Amino acid sequence: MVTVARLSVEFVLIAGASTLVMIGAAAALLSGNAIKRVGGILISGFGAVASLAAIGAGSGPVVAGVTLLFVYAVLGAGIVVRLQESYGSIEAPDIDAADAEDDARERRP
Repeated sequence: MVTVARLSVEFVLIAGASTLVMIGAAAALLSGNAIKRVGGILISGFGAVASLAAIGAGSGPVVAGVTLLFVYAVLGAGIVVRLQESYGSIEAPDIDAADAEDDARERRP
């Protein structure tokens, strides 16, 4: 027998997880900082995993989702470190400006 309290708790969990997905996606799209973009995607991913758990998915998809997020966090951190070493900044405008400068330098004879 399904009670009203159980349905309302599931609704709150799913709504909270969906909110995390939207907040993370907005942070990833609107941020000009590479580490904030990685963090936004991680927040969105944790929201997706939480929604899987809230709808009662098995442990396999949840564990796979957490594993993918861990791999993404490690790769994202590595890429951010490499950006910092190469460009001296992790801000998108600074990286774009450095790339434009390199392109202009390559075009000159």
